[in-house]
Amino acid sequence: MPQTKSLIVVFDGLRPDMVTPSLMPHLHAFQSTYCRFPKSRCVFPSETRVNAAALATGCIAGRHGVVGNQFHAAAVFPDRWIRTSEREDLVAADAAFTGGLIQVPSLGERLAAAGRTLATVSTGSTGSGWLVHHRAEALGQFRWSVHGPQHSTPADAWAAIAERFGPPPATAVPQTPRIEHATTVLLDYVLPILDPDVAILWLTDPDYTYHYRGIGSAETVAALRGVDTAFGRIIDAWQRAPDRDRRAIFVVSDHGHITNRDRIDLVAAMTSGGFSVDTRAEGAADLGLVPGSAAALAIRRRDNGLSRAVVDWLAEQPWCGALFSDGPDAVAGAISGTHNRALLGLASGRTADLLFTLAQDDAPGDGGWPGGGRHDSNLPPSGGNHGGLHPREMNNMLLAAGAAFRTGFVSSCPAGIVDVMPTVLHLLGLPSAGCDGRVLSDALVDGDTPAHDTRRLTATAGRHAHHVTVSHVGTTLYVDGGGRG
Repeated sequence: MPQTKSLIVVFDGLRPDMVTPSLMPHLHAFQSTYCRFPKSRCVFPSETRVNAAALATGCIAGRHGVVGNQFHAAAVFPDRWIRTSEREDLVAADAAFTGGLIQVPSLGERLAAAGRTLATVSTGSTGSGWLVHHRAEALGQFRWSVHGPQHSTPADAWAAIAERFGPPPATAVPQTPRIEHATTVLLDYVLPILDPDVAILWLTDPDYTYHYRGIGSAETVAALRGVDTAFGRIIDAWQRAPDRDRRAIFVVSDHGHITNRDRIDLVAAMTSGGFSVDTRAEGAADLGLVPGSAAALAIRRRDNGLSRAVVDWLAEQPWCGALFSDGPDAVAGAISGTHNRALLGLASGRTADLLFTLAQDDAPGDGGWPGGGRHDSNLPPSGGNHGGLHPREMNNMLLAAGAAFRTGFVSSCPAGIVDVMPTVLHLLGLPSAGCDGRVLSDALVDGDTPAHDTRRLTATAGRHAHHVTVSHVGTTLYVDGGGRG
């Protein structure tokens, strides 16, 4: 097989069921023509920076080290959590953690070691732009961020691009002007001038517009059409390329979305329940909380009675979903009535003692699109959200095309964002050992369908029954969903 260069296009937050002929005609035609993985999953938590790191490492969160969009590490910030959306917080964490923030080799590092190159273009946050190529400066490789030269490297390249194409447009809802600008940077500078072995284009819509206008809003329709138009430009350039047979395209989203239901103020609720709780990385309270659609709870007072009381209280709350703790075996958590957090791919010292999701449903949400859930965030009522275990949050977009892949192929196997990097390396003739993901062999022209299995695991805490569903292909773990019942 000739060595194949790859372009990875990330549609932040895109729900696969919204790829319709009317909303996204270019992407719909692409998925109908090439390889589609309808059982694809993001890694848990179903959050952006967690999955940016998963894309860049081919590993689950407990292995790559970014265990949440927000997470506590007292060695970094004792009075608050790490905000992974902010590059400066990630750089601080990278300096504080022994061995760095990212605990496994990244795609950029692997390529550089083989004399290959990675170039990234991002309209996402400064944090997500950094995570997909976090060693770009040290490796002397290219990273461009819409947020400016201080978040890009090399800085003189950013200046040259700004002089040629103008500065990036201001942020807007939807983000279409910025996305068009970034697509131009990719097509007219990165691919023809740098010609990297792997390029990543990160498009912040539809996620940004989902969050602030809702997944069924007129602005979201415009956002979907905007990113689809940009993708149409990319496909047109790929189809006209003289070396098209040596170039592959992957399309991936980092998670799905559901509609916000009621907001649960978790600190207030737990305080009313009689618990001592704060949101600091270290403090005098018995419990340290990081809220969200999936919440992380550090149990500071090492008291089995406290752990038992917290789980029993949560189990009585109608807004509580699934519960996870460290575990004595592959399934059961250390606290009776919880699942082992390893089932989520979060067997890590950076993971909180107790994880719990908030209750969800599949009733119609904004614009009639099914799926909703409780949350603890500052996002608007009826805005889009993610982070939990709803199957629509965990189901991400995954498509692939190129001479190495079948055409008109729909995979029956579980797959996920962790599989992109191993497959990209395989197309370049490079090893992928050390990745949690697998090569997407079933989609290759000479590939076979691997054996796979799916299990629904249940646990009960008091009267509260909850479950998690996981799939495996070999040793690769995919989290399909979970919640009450």
